Amino acid sequence: MAETKPKTFLAGAALVWRRQRVLWLLYFANLLLAFVGTRATVERTREILNHSLAADSLIHGFSLGAYFELKLHPGLPFNASRSMMFYSAALFTLFMLFATGGVLTAYFEDRRITTGEFFRACGDHFWRFLRLMLWFAVALIPVGILMAVAGFAYRRVDHQSISPFPAVHLFEVAGALIVLLLMCLRLWFDMAQVIAVAEGETNMRRALKSSAFLLRDNFGSLFWLYLRISLLGWIGFALGLHIWMDHLPPEATTAALLLSQATLAVGLAIRLWQRASEALWYREHSTTLSVPVPSPEPLPATLPDSELQPV
Repeated sequence: MAETKPKTFLAGAALVWRRQRVLWLLYFANLLLAFVGTRATVERTREILNHSLAADSLIHGFSLGAYFELKLHPGLPFNASRSMMFYSAALFTLFMLFATGGVLTAYFEDRRITTGEFFRACGDHFWRFLRLMLWFAVALIPVGILMAVAGFAYRRVDHQSISPFPAVHLFEVAGALIVLLLMCLRLWFDMAQVIAVAEGETNMRRALKSSAFLLRDNFGSLFWLYLRISLLGWIGFALGLHIWMDHLPPEATTAALLLSQATLAVGLAIRLWQRASEALWYREHSTTLSVPVPSPEPLPATLPDSELQPV
């Protein structure tokens, strides 16, 4: 099994810092789509609260009754605005999928690529990664079945047991296993994308097979690298949530906005740190890995001069 080099963990963060234009591109794309998706709801809410006494109970605190009153207001159809929010989220998902090819190219080659090269790499890999995402959706089906089984077992144990603790412990164990399985799946497909970019692989089933062999032989090294960065992301999110809930007064809307955007930027940076570390790890170990890579197709044999026909 290939060992994780000590510098890979920090070198991935340094790589994200050197290529931070990628981070700001994704951040501002997300900010723009979020603005478009929530604009209609913000305008309707402003029109209602500017002429309502309930505004004070929502600005200087949080009144559940005032919130439900606002939600049931005939001039603010939340259900109608959800569709726009969903479209914005779907567009950002597609944009992230499109940008992944350029992101991994910039990280794997570790050089300052031009805007044209970046978007060319995005276009070259978009349809491959779209097929890979469909395979990922198929791989999630067993996870969904496992979640349904865990939910059924939790309800049954909770109904039959006098004490609530057995059901709670069952939920904790099942939740930990499902999260672990989801992380393994994500790492598997992440490395398939890295292999597709590094080796120029166009067949995503072969990329998944190569990634499976790679994880089989180097699971501890790669998962430990992936897990450490994920833990930092969870800690950052928990810290941001703690500051929001316990240290920001309700009327500090500007501070809440800045904190939420900082938390979002950190989340994006953590995800890019994972991708940069994966690309760096593969580049450092590519000469020693026993991963099947595509071989060039043999050229047709040259015909003898006697068999050549004039055109």
